Amino acid sequence: MSVISAATRYRVDPTCSPGTFRGRLLRIGTVAYMLGRASADCAQGHRTAAMASEDPHDIRTLMLTIRGQLLVSQDDQEFRVGPGAAFLASSTSPFEAKLDHADIALLTIPGAEMDNRLRPGSRRSAARILDTNRGLGRVLVGMLGELFAQRAHLSAAEFDAVCDRLVDLLCMLAVGDDRPDTEGGLGEVEAMIRRYVREHATDPDLTGATVARALGWSLRQVQLAMQQAGTTPRELIREERLALVHERLRSPVHIVIGELAHSCGFSSNSVLSAAFRQRYGMSPREFRAQYLRDAGDTTVGNGAGKPIEVSSESGSRDLQPLR
Repeated sequence: MSVISAATRYRVDPTCSPGTFRGRLLRIGTVAYMLGRASADCAQGHRTAAMASEDPHDIRTLMLTIRGQLLVSQDDQEFRVGPGAAFLASSTSPFEAKLDHADIALLTIPGAEMDNRLRPGSRRSAARILDTNRGLGRVLVGMLGELFAQRAHLSAAEFDAVCDRLVDLLCMLAVGDDRPDTEGGLGEVEAMIRRYVREHATDPDLTGATVARALGWSLRQVQLAMQQAGTTPRELIREERLALVHERLRSPVHIVIGELAHSCGFSSNSVLSAAFRQRYGMSPREFRAQYLRDAGDTTVGNGAGKPIEVSSESGSRDLQPLR
């Protein structure tokens, strides 16, 4: 089972009187991301502790209220989310969400996709309630709306690419702006190290020492900059290489799995497989197979390589625009 199907295994129950419930659900996505729209008079969805235990993958769900009220309970806290606001939930602890004559949009995100964009301190302080009325939040809503509108014209790889950019914006919105602080010197060093590693990740000889030589700093200075960011040069290089592998596995172009390791800077297939499984919960081959199944198993109107689209409804109601 993929991390996305695990993330969406929560139970939804109508809470209206029998025979009066009306609602609609539309989901579109790939093995990496799932985008949804839901509309209901009165319903609740919940993820129990048992479900979280059975599906241990860390998935974040962005719940954006378009109309009505969304009531969310998680970690002994209750949140009322109206239009112009969004809630960021985690699948690692139980939660309950109630729709009160509401239309909402949902985006499920592998937790690692957010954590790898944030410093350790920022991960703990990320906001749960997000303002989507103005500024970056309004831009995020606009991109979600356009993604829905253009879904029939996007390949699975293009869909994921847009979602990757949405996660970048979401991380900035959740922590206020997580760009490196350049005032202290080490922050500037960190930014340049990250840029250099990203550009040279495929070099099999890339190490903290070679990065330091290329940028004209000492290895100790590079190590201190990474330590301040909560990582090490070795970990940063591995994460950039894994991100490159992850991106190439989602390409519609034919891929020879055995060639990925050396083309992305890993010393061997076994080293890549172990690192990829630790990071994503499956081997590169399993991830690729799952991705191709999801891309090919589409509904009428979606050609091969398109994101999966699933729609279900009871009663009838047109979903409101995102903006």
